[in-house]
Amino acid sequence: MNILSETKAIIESLNIPVETGVFSGTAPETYIVLVPLADSYPLSADDLPEVDYQELRISLFSKGNYIELKNSLVRKLISNAFYVTLRKYNGFDAGSGYHQYSIDIAKNYIY
Repeated sequence: MNILSETKAIIESLNIPVETGVFSGTAPETYIVLVPLADSYPLSADDLPEVDYQELRISLFSKGNYIELKNSLVRKLISNAFYVTLRKYNGFDAGSGYHQYSIDIAKNYIY
């Protein structure tokens, strides 16, 4: 398991369209794009990796009120042992009519 596949499964369980990198095709009223940010091995005493620390950005796009969805998603992520490292409103795009909200997450995986 990795952060991308685990997060995608959680989002799909909420019935939200989700893609990685960019949303292809015609965008619905609400959708999510996942962007991997970083993978790292924190230092350990014997210099061999024990944990794979992975980070991911969840970009939520919505033409309506996104707050209830954002809160549900954050609760579900936290209950599945994700670290929420940043939550940020990125603004409203008048051209497309979408609000954009980002949630940065991280999780440790045993190496």
